[in-house]
Amino acid sequence: MAPINVLVIFYSCSGSTEKLALAAAVGAVQERANIRLRRLPDSSLECGDDLIRMRREYVPPAQADALWADEVVVAIDGKIGGCAETNATAFGRKVVRETRTFKARL
Repeated sequence: MAPINVLVIFYSCSGSTEKLALAAAVGAVQERANIRLRRLPDSSLECGDDLIRMRREYVPPAQADALWADEVVVAIDGKIGGCAETNATAFGRKVVRETRTFKARL
């Protein structure tokens, strides 16, 4: 079985959307995918503890990430993939399963 590479891109200043992105990444790992977590840069002058930590811990997405990825998951404004997902971990697992099925047909 070929490995699946999942790029999880998120935007978060308070940490709430970060939690969704992390849950989706956990689901992808549970399905034995490789992951990369990338945070979109912000222009906020407000510097709460969560924002300072995320600026330090995450790098922004790069072209190399997009070329590496078989699947991209985006989390913005408390939504994953454009939907309000209450179970982002299941969403991450589903993305990997569907990608694996698609690649097997090629």
